Amino acid sequence: MMTLSIKILAGYTSFGKEDPEGKELREHSKYAANFQRVGGAYDETLTLLKEFYRMGSWEAVKSAVFEENLLQKNSRHWMIDILRAIRRRYRDGRPPLPNGRLISKFVVKPVPRQSKIQALFQYLCHSDPLIDGLITGLIAPQLRNIMNFRLTKALYNDFLDKEAEVHPELASWRPSVRGKWQRSFFAFLRSSHIMERAPSVEVRKPIVRLEAFMFILHGMLDSGLSVTECLRSRLWDRYFLDSEGVEDMLGEGQRRGWLQFRRLGSIVELKTSYSSLEGWLDGALGR
Repeated sequence: MMTLSIKILAGYTSFGKEDPEGKELREHSKYAANFQRVGGAYDETLTLLKEFYRMGSWEAVKSAVFEENLLQKNSRHWMIDILRAIRRRYRDGRPPLPNGRLISKFVVKPVPRQSKIQALFQYLCHSDPLIDGLITGLIAPQLRNIMNFRLTKALYNDFLDKEAEVHPELASWRPSVRGKWQRSFFAFLRSSHIMERAPSVEVRKPIVRLEAFMFILHGMLDSGLSVTECLRSRLWDRYFLDSEGVEDMLGEGQRRGWLQFRRLGSIVELKTSYSSLEGWLDGALGR
């Protein structure tokens, strides 16, 4: 068991509130349009990550894609685009998110598909500042006090127009590119089970799967973050979890026997049952 020292916490998530850290990140990150080339591509990602776990080499995965038509696609250009996107999003990991070996190990475990998608969702947000901005700056505030709302094109375009004030590169996007990017983003929300099926634009607060939550939590602890930093992390904003929601997930983890959690006023004690993410993957989810 890994014991983490007691920390003093106060309002340790920013979901639905002013998020200066997130705003600063968006202001200093250039927006690129490459997401619209392949979108979220969850099915292809799961296939390639499972192959990576089996073969242990991205070069071997690349060979399987082209020589064995692993993805069952006819377009070589599309296969190149998907390989580049997935390598960029997952290969090396983006601290505090775990590296490619660990996310590939997670997706081969016998957990619900939605748990795997919710873990991949964090990497997509982490690798694209505009996606992160839309999730934490547009959708999360709307879901602060309600369970669902309609994400109209007007709301979406108003947000992008405001972002363009500090991101002049958005002004260079042709209308066709901007339109395709919006369609790709809405498709991404639907495949993430955040938006209802087309033609609906109803956005609903998703139910966060405990396996995905624990994967992200253990990844943050492995990266050296303190308990306070983990519980205050902006990563929970992407799951639309406020401080109460984070504590609910910790309580569920305690019932599962994966951790011990106690709160006395502003003092929180957290003890994990496994010394590392890899230990949790093997011990809790099975070898």
